[in-house]
Amino acid sequence: MIPILLTATVNPNGMQGASFSVEERAQMYVEALRFYMGLSSFGKTFTLVFAENSGSLEAVKKAFDERSGIEWLDVSGSEYDQTRGKGYNETIIIQKAIERSDYIRQSGCFFKVTGRLKVLNIEKLLKECAEPGLRFKADCKDHRVYELLHMPINGHSGECRYWFATADFFRQTMWKYLDRLNDYGEKMFLAEDAMLAVCRETRGQNGCKDRFRTQARISGRGGHNLGKGLSFFYSTDNDSFALKFKCFLRQLLRWFLPFWRC
Repeated sequence: MIPILLTATVNPNGMQGASFSVEERAQMYVEALRFYMGLSSFGKTFTLVFAENSGSLEAVKKAFDERSGIEWLDVSGSEYDQTRGKGYNETIIIQKAIERSDYIRQSGCFFKVTGRLKVLNIEKLLKECAEPGLRFKADCKDHRVYELLHMPINGHSGECRYWFATADFFRQTMWKYLDRLNDYGEKMFLAEDAMLAVCRETRGQNGCKDRFRTQARISGRGGHNLGKGLSFFYSTDNDSFALKFKCFLRQLLRWFLPFWRC
């Protein structure tokens, strides 16, 4: 079985860029966990690991029965740095979860999901990750269309909300970017930048793929503050008509232009 690793920060403690109240965040995590538990393959082809880093694990755990089958991990500690933003801190959550999770140790791999979000078709994505010998699978944008059209949109970015990796791959290839991660300042290097670097570095290697055949359909509110007046590209409402339509177009492109990372 493949563990789904849900990363969580119930209380961001005033971190710049963090969205939603503590209560809202806790409820989002509860709703996401209930969604995954309700899927027919829960406990058959995937398990759940919930890793929380702000000392607020009980705010979510109390909503579930002790026999839920969820592996609860309190990964709070002094290693986190609120001044460096989400990417830096989430990477530490993942590393600590790998070290402490029985489910991940037993399987040797995991499918990471931002804990507040529901990936509606995650079972299809997990099937793609069951391929023998697979070490890493993610999505990224890596094209020059927006540049050629002179549109103020980034066409080069890694998808960090969901991805698959073996524990060894994470340690050897992804963990090394920790010290560079910073959401702010002149040396800004986002998690999306690190993911793109990993995708480019491993492109063509055995067991590494930077394109899912299935377009992920995500439900839930995003926490970014991007905008630039182009709601079709930057909406924070994953359930909006604009983003649903964009997902439909991207699925068509995955079928007919599978080589184009858009």
